[in-house]
Amino acid sequence: MLLPDRNTVDRLLRHYRDQERTVLARPCDLSARRRFEDTAYTLCVLMGERTARDAVHAAERHLAGTHPRTRRPLEGLPGA
Repeated sequence: MLLPDRNTVDRLLRHYRDQERTVLARPCDLSARRRFEDTAYTLCVLMGERTARDAVHAAERHLAGTHPRTRRPLEGLPGA
């Protein structure tokens, strides 16, 4: 299975957090909200998740090396 590049995930997650702060500071700014939603969508696609919340959690796990798809198989088991 292909995994997203860690640098790309890190950059996109930081961008998402920056835009999240902007939207919270200016909730009536529709262009800021659209940019935030576009970034959330991109993060969902990149991480293979259906919601922004799940995508953020998956990105954080991926960066920490604990994402289920990044774990190495245990040695000594069949198929490993």
